[in-house]
Amino acid sequence: MQVLTLSYNHFLDNFVLNAEFSKACNISGNAYKFWKNGVAGRFEGSRTIFLQKETLPKKYQKNLIKCSSLAGLVTSKAFCSFTGLANSHLVKSNGSKMYEYLDIKTIKGIKFVNLRKFYDDLGLSYEYHIYIEKCHFFAPEPLERKIKITDTLCVGYY
Repeated sequence: MQVLTLSYNHFLDNFVLNAEFSKACNISGNAYKFWKNGVAGRFEGSRTIFLQKETLPKKYQKNLIKCSSLAGLVTSKAFCSFTGLANSHLVKSNGSKMYEYLDIKTIKGIKFVNLRKFYDDLGLSYEYHIYIEKCHFFAPEPLERKIKITDTLCVGYY
């Protein structure tokens, strides 16, 4: 079993959530550790395990249809680490305008953000590194590229 450390902006397109997959297969959540050619991934500092779909044992692959698609998603913790956004913006009850702008999903108690949709909505290439902070902290326009997304928050990119 090979375990990869995923970068914070790594889309989970070809992965499945281990907790959801193991429940669908009715197997232990640790079973993946004993698969000979399996590949698992996790974001740095996270305990959440994702399994690469094409490396799953053939006898379990039919259960993939029972699992949620993770296309374009990253965990909320990875999104916050990547963009520098405080995780309080990802809670609906906080009233943050940023919450309305993001596509947030919860699967098996784990919160995900659709990073691909965020890039697409901003019209940015996926290679850009982005950061989110209050607009008044940005340098004047020719020095720093930014996109205003709420009254107070802007996305910088490079």
